[in-house]
This record gives sequence, C-alpha cells and structure tokens, in this order.
Amino acid sequence: MGKVYAEDKMRIQTLREQGFRYRVIAAKYPPKQWNVNTVKATCKRVDEMGYAVVRKPGSGRPEIVRTSENIKNVSEMICSQKNQPGTS
Repeated sequence: MGKVYAEDKMRIQTLREQGFRYRVIAAKYPPKQWNVNTVKATCKRVDEMGYAVVRKPGSGRPEIVRTSENIKNVSEMICSQKNQPGTS
C-alpha cells in the first residue's frame, strides 16, 4: 500500500469533487498503490468537511506542558524524601 501525501489528498479531493467513486479514484493511479479504504476515508472527509488536507480540530497528539517551573517542581519531588525535603 502506498502512502498518501498532501498532494495526493488534494488530487483525491479534486477527483471526488468531479464525482468519481472510491474504486475509480484508486484505479486511476496504479503506481501509487492506494488502498481503497484510505481513498474512501479521504473522500468521506471531503464530503463532510469540504477539504482533505487540513486535519480535524483536536486531532493529533496533545501538547505537553514542559515549563521551567514544572521541571523545577519535578526535580524537587525526585530529590526529596518524605518528611525530609531536600534529601535524596
């Protein structure tokens, strides 16, 4: 199965807007070896949201909170023992 890059998603979006079905779109580019289910998911995104390249809001890995204050707090917690702050 070939990877679907942003240009490929735009190509799939254009073909979908022209009225092509999933299997026809996948068959149009045999060297890409697109999986029909991947093309179907991209077409579904186009039908629902109107575009294929931009990700849904809130999708993806959540941001981590790595501030200097949090690093300092964790370092203090690691280095201190119960009822004896500042010891390790």
